[in-house]
Amino acid sequence: HIYRFKHPATGSCTQPGECGFIIKSRFHYKDAVPVNYKVELVTDSECYIDTGVHYHDVISARDMSWYNVVTLTLQDGTKLDTVDWGWWRYWLPADTEWKFKDRYVAYNVSDYMVSK
Repeated sequence: HIYRFKHPATGSCTQPGECGFIIKSRFHYKDAVPVNYKVELVTDSECYIDTGVHYHDVISARDMSWYNVVTLTLQDGTKLDTVDWGWWRYWLPADTEWKFKDRYVAYNVSDYMVSK
């Protein structure tokens, strides 16, 4: 997954393409059953060739939180979008038609923010 992201610490970047990063994710299986899920921030510059983005080494996986957004159409036609942290399984247990909508990365830049 390719993300476009201009980190505040990069200043006026003059590199070709957009600032960003790549995240690789994959399931690991045991006996054809997924046993865990690995998410990796790609830091190898060779992986960025022909992607339209380039990586700055100020990007850190420890400052990221990866999440999915899911959507549900309620009986009255209203669409409900929410972050997929599973809470909806408890609050709306009868609704099972949740659909994956998109994947996002939240990045904590509070260490780089300046307050006046």
